[in-house]
Amino acid sequence: MIKFFRKIRQKLLTENKLSKYLVYAIGEVILVVIGILIALQLNNHNDTKKNKGYEKDYLDRIQLDIKQDIAELEQLFKGDTIQLDAYTYLGRYLLSDSKVTDSISLVTKSSKVFGIHWFEGKNIVFDDMKSSGKTGLITSGSLRNSIQYYYRLFDEVIKEESVHNNSILKYNNTIYPFFETGAGADLGMPERWKENAIEKSYNKYYNSLINLDEDQKKIISDNFGLAKANILLNHKVRLLLHKEGLKTIKAIDAYLKQEK
Repeated sequence: MIKFFRKIRQKLLTENKLSKYLVYAIGEVILVVIGILIALQLNNHNDTKKNKGYEKDYLDRIQLDIKQDIAELEQLFKGDTIQLDAYTYLGRYLLSDSKVTDSISLVTKSSKVFGIHWFEGKNIVFDDMKSSGKTGLITSGSLRNSIQYYYRLFDEVIKEESVHNNSILKYNNTIYPFFETGAGADLGMPERWKENAIEKSYNKYYNSLINLDEDQKKIISDNFGLAKANILLNHKVRLLLHKEGLKTIKAIDAYLKQEK
């Protein structure tokens, strides 16, 4: 092709047809420019196609992470409910003057009180995308904002839990001395690792609950109330994340269906 154009140029020059040569030269330049533009367009098309592949991969993985977050949050909701019920049951017992009629429930409920629940979550994919400057691969501005907002809430849950759970630990440390917590822990052990007979552990723990004086009951009740408030604060911020997670999963689904 190059030889062909060169022959035409030489022929026009030898025949001293300058005007025709100029027209030809301009035409040749235009053809070269068109060729470059076509090549650039093909290259851009390939880059766009490649980026769309990266975008889908990231969105699929982010969606999977959020689904796992939601499953974890729902387990935490169950744990929060069990713990709040246990605090409430014991709090009512401490504030009442009535004698215990259901010792098994009292011991069982009290064993659910102590313990801290943490949300771990999965944000590796989004953190990788953000640290490598690839969030721009998500071409939908609204979807990108939705995902970024979800992970801002994600970080907020971690921060809130750190504050509230440290408070719960402080309140629990105030309560521990009034309970035979060792005996209570032994009750939950598999048989081969129990230090005492079940009756002995049960009785020690039960006696520590029913032999509290009024001052001790008040201290425990006050700390129970403070612990419950912090559990509820954790629960509320987790609910916000759960709601935003479901919304974000739906938005990713809709976008990926639209892009097919």
